This record gives sequence, C-alpha cells and structure tokens, in this order.
Amino acid sequence: MTRPFPHLPSALAAWLLLACLLASPARAALDVADPFDGLNLGPQVQLLEDVDREFTIADLLSRDDDLPWRSSEQETLNFSFSDSAWWLQVELVNASEAPLRRLLELAMPLHDYLDAWVVDEGGEVVAEWQTGNRRAFDTRPVAHRTFVLPIVLPPGETRRVILRLDTHDGLFDATPLYLLSDASFLQKAQRELMAFSLYFGALLALMIFNLLLFLAIRERSLLHYVVYLGTFFVLMFAARGFAYQYWWPNWPTFNNQMLPLTIGLFAVTLASFSSSYLNLRRHAPRLSWGLHGVAGLCLASALPALQGHYAPVFRVMIPAAILLSLLMLSVAVWRSWLGDRLAQIFLVAWCVLLVGIALYFLRVAGVLPYNVFTEYAVQAGSGIEFLLLAFGLAYKINLLKNEKLAAERATHELQRSHNQRLEAEVDERTRELEAANQRLAAMARTDPLTGLLNRRQFHELVDAELLQRRRSGRALLFAVMDIDAFKAYNDTYGHQAGDEVLRRVSALLQQHFRRAGDRLFRLGGEEFGLLLEVDTLDQGRHVMEAFRQSLEDLAIPHVQAEGGVVTASFGLVCCNDFQRVPDAERLYREADEAMYQAKDRNRNRVMTRAILGET
Repeated sequence: MTRPFPHLPSALAAWLLLACLLASPARAALDVADPFDGLNLGPQVQLLEDVDREFTIADLLSRDDDLPWRSSEQETLNFSFSDSAWWLQVELVNASEAPLRRLLELAMPLHDYLDAWVVDEGGEVVAEWQTGNRRAFDTRPVAHRTFVLPIVLPPGETRRVILRLDTHDGLFDATPLYLLSDASFLQKAQRELMAFSLYFGALLALMIFNLLLFLAIRERSLLHYVVYLGTFFVLMFAARGFAYQYWWPNWPTFNNQMLPLTIGLFAVTLASFSSSYLNLRRHAPRLSWGLHGVAGLCLASALPALQGHYAPVFRVMIPAAILLSLLMLSVAVWRSWLGDRLAQIFLVAWCVLLVGIALYFLRVAGVLPYNVFTEYAVQAGSGIEFLLLAFGLAYKINLLKNEKLAAERATHELQRSHNQRLEAEVDERTRELEAANQRLAAMARTDPLTGLLNRRQFHELVDAELLQRRRSGRALLFAVMDIDAFKAYNDTYGHQAGDEVLRRVSALLQQHFRRAGDRLFRLGGEEFGLLLEVDTLDQGRHVMEAFRQSLEDLAIPHVQAEGGVVTASFGLVCCNDFQRVPDAERLYREADEAMYQAKDRNRNRVMTRAILGET
C-alpha cells in the first residue's frame, strides 16, 4: 500500500492524514434492515460540486478523502440553474442476516442525465447504470415514469451508492430522492397512479364532452376551451413523465423539445380562450392583442429548445409567463369590477390556477422547497380551474341562447310590424277585428279591474272541479266574500276610491292564496269567490280567518263601517255530497247564504256550512 505522504516523516504524515480525515465529512452508514418503510435521502446524502465536470467514478474512488464532500441538509435537492455536475453519495448497511433489496427513486421525471454506481466494501463497483431523460427509456432498470434503481445489499455488508447528476445546459429541477422497500414503492406508485388517472381522466372527459358540445352547437368558445384543455393535458402528461413512458420512449430529444414548446402553445391557447371567453375583441380589442402578444413571446422563447438550448428558454419564459398571468389577472379584475358575471367566474378560476402555477415555478426557481403542495399545485389548481371554466361556459351558452331568443323575438316583431305596415290599407279592418277578439278573449277570462278570474271562468272551473272531486271523493271548499258597506264607501269616497279598494283587496287575496289549487274570482261588484286547496272545514276556516284579519289590518279608512275600516263578510262551504251540490251555481248559493248569515251577525266574520254525505 502506498503511503499518502511519501516524502514526509512518518509521524508528520500520520498527523496530516488525521487532519484530512477530520476535514472530510464523516459518512455514517444508514441501516436499511427490516422493518423499513421508506426514507427521504435528501438530508442524508453528501454532495460534491464538479464545477468543471472533470471527475470520473475512478477519481472519486481513488481520491475520496481529498474531495470536498459536504452534507446536503436539504429535504429536496435543488441546484436550480447551475453549470456544474453534482455528485451524491450515501452508505447503506444491511445489519440483518438475510439479503435485502431496496429501491432508490429519483422522483423527478425530467432529469437529463443520471449515472449511478453501487460500490462494495472493497471499493469495487458491483452495479452501475447510465440513464436519464435524455437517454432512451429502456436504459432505466425499472420501467417507471421516474428513475428507480434496485440496490441489493448482502447480509451484514455495507454498500456505497454514488450518483452523478448532470444537465444538458444547466437547468436542474428539484430532485426528491427516496429509498424505499419494494412494498412501500408499490404503495407509493399505486397511490400516484390512481391520483393521476383520476386527474387525467377528468381532463379527458371534460375535453371530449366539450368537443361534442361544440360539434352540436358550434359555439367558438367551446372549441377554444377544448384546444386550451388539450394543450394543457399534453403538457401535464409530458411533465409528469407519462408521455415519455407511453408515447415516445425512443425519442428523448423530441421528448425534451416537447415540454417548452407545449408550454408556449399553452400560453397561446390560454390567451385565445380567455379573449374568446371574455369577449375581449368587442370589449377591449387592444387588450386582446396585448394578451396574444405576450403569449406569442412565450411561444417564441420556446423555439431555442429546437436547437437544444433549454436554460435560456426558461430564463425568458418564466418572466413572460408571469407577465401574461398578471395581464390576465388585470383584465379579469377590470371586467369583474364592471359587473361581468363571466369575468367573475373566470377571475376565481384563474386565481386558483395562478396560485398553483406560481407555487410550481417558485419551486423550479429554488425559492420554495419541494413538497406535496408545490409539486402538485398545478394539478390541483388546474383541476378546479377547468371545472369552474366549464361552469362559466355553460353560463355563457345560456346567456347567448337568451340573447339569440331575444334577437329572434325582436326580429320577428320587426318583421311582423313591417308586414303590418305594408299591408295596412288591406288588413286594417282585419287587424282591428283581431285586436278586438284578443281583448274579448282576455275579458272573457279575467276581470279587467282586479285581474282575477271572472264569473264565467267561475262556472267553467268549478263545474270541472266538482266533477273531479266527485270521482276522487275529496271534499271541496268554496267561499264567497263580500266587502261590508261597500255602497256606502262609494257614496262617501267616490267610485274611483272604491275601485282602488277593490284592487287592494284583490292584491291581498293573491298574496294570501298562492297554492297551486287555489282559484280567485270576482263574481261581481264587491263580491269575490275563493276555491281553496284545503281538505277540511277547520283548515278552510283557519285560512279564511287569517285573510279576514289581514284585510282588517290594512286599515283602509271607512267612516260608514262599524269599525271605521274596510272589512268583509265570508261564507265558507265544505261539500262532499255532490248529489246535493251538482254544479257551480248551487255551490255558490250555499256559500252566498252562509255569507249573508255573516252579514246578519254584524258583518266582518266567517260563517261556515258543511254539506256532507254519509261516510
């Protein structure tokens, strides 16, 4: 064995060797024997920055004690923009009596180059891999969207794991590093696959549904939404490593070009959709052009990726994306302030997505740490955003439908009016006759003063109701109401005031009796008829008393009345003997007699009468 310092005395060499050993960070082997669920290696590894990219695995194994290794202490390794290569190492020990297998996962699918070695206690390399996002997918020892390395540890032995991380042109993404057992990795992979399946399935379902809806109604905003959603789908599918695994596993260069280009296309489709959704070409055409201009800058900044330049792409794209986001936010706030409901929905949806995108890009830039919130913020925010935008599109389609119907009605009215003017001389008498017929039809049904059904309708509707009740066996309740001393009121206050009292009484009737089966009639003068949707005499008396009290509480002055205010007398009939009451006229007479009994008893009261057959 060669002495480390051959030209120095033995004692001095020993002291220098001890100083070098003390200066190097101590490597404590991690025990990975069972039970073992998983471990975040981020804070456990040692780091070595290879500024000139000059080290090889042989250099590390021969000059290990001379190299400036340092402890990581990062939960997630993040080198952001760096021109260096980075070496990582960690020692694993199997303290059990059985061989073990552990899976080391570099949980970042976009990492460019990953070289890995497993070194035994004698310093020999027992396993090595060269893989990464810029190498063919089949270089990965485990077919997975991220990088998974199987490490075998014999019983009672230690293995040193060395990783070399490098990039194409200096853009590192945050690098989570986990050590997992087979079972814990399978559980983690299944959870992630389930979550992403639900996420991408929901996006795909939204995209197909809105595409079919566009084909059905041809609303352009739907097409913009489908293209916007489709671009985002491809972007997320590529960013999470699924596109490289399933779509183009043998095209690493194309895979790396797709990500920045899809981001640029996403910016353009976002601007187009937003302009269409908010109708900016009509409300603010200059803002629409501004949005497309900034989106075009995002797309143009992605073009250098076609020549293999990626770090400059994101140095320009991130500020451009922030500018686009702020511009979109400003437009949405402005339109929302003006009361645009579509813009308000868009603002909420956009804010949710903005938060997710901001968290993700701040994590990429190294400002925020890697965690479940920053890593999956875009997925969570985008899922909520797309659902809200789908709701907004449905709302917009409904608005457009109403506007179209209104326009069609206006056009129809204009055409009808035009035709009427052209045929005025020929059709004048016909039009007058039609107008008279319409007025007669309305008068035939309703009382022109009160708007209530008239006496003719009373006979038709009550006769039909009696027939129906005769078949069902249900009791029918009908009341006649007569305003007390109404002639004296007209004599005192005049007929115009009397008409106003009739209108107020009618309005109060419509306010009180609003059930589906209630029917209100003006039978003549100050007399009204009420067909009630109740089943018992007690219920009918209760609702009539409530109305009688409400009428008295109106406190309409009437100096000739006993109480000084307008009141009414009521006769209420409950009938299920339809042999004795065969038609509306007989029912009216029964209720009218009960009403006159109320008049005879000092008015302002409800008198009831039951006409019941044998049960």
